[in-house]
Amino acid sequence: MRASSPSNLMSRMITMAANPTMPAAEDQSPARVQRIIWTAQAAKLHAAMPAFIAHQIECRVAAELDAMELPEIFFTSVEVADRVITCDLDSSGTASIFGVIDSAEYEDLVEDAGEDALFGVDWDGVYVTPARTRH
Repeated sequence: MRASSPSNLMSRMITMAANPTMPAAEDQSPARVQRIIWTAQAAKLHAAMPAFIAHQIECRVAAELDAMELPEIFFTSVEVADRVITCDLDSSGTASIFGVIDSAEYEDLVEDAGEDALFGVDWDGVYVTPARTRH
């Protein structure tokens, strides 16, 4: 396993906060990406982008989520080609892509959100909670 990044550590904290009775991540098998879905908002952007860009995004999201080696990831962001992809991974291996946000716009959203940004900012500025990310 590679060294944990701040994003990985934040994903672990969110996972633990959302489900305090869940056994420690070390006691569970890590989830692996089996399929990727694009939620309604992200699907609109997906339909308008070239296929190779969508493929790049999906490959990077799968690689980053798998590298976290967690049993479940409630929310994280992945950077791909000057875009920030907001996503999650459930315990059955379904990764969801919620938003594809320009990097500069994402930084503005996070800056505006302040400390609340630790729980994630969706592309429309709505805070993402674990309940909102369930499939």
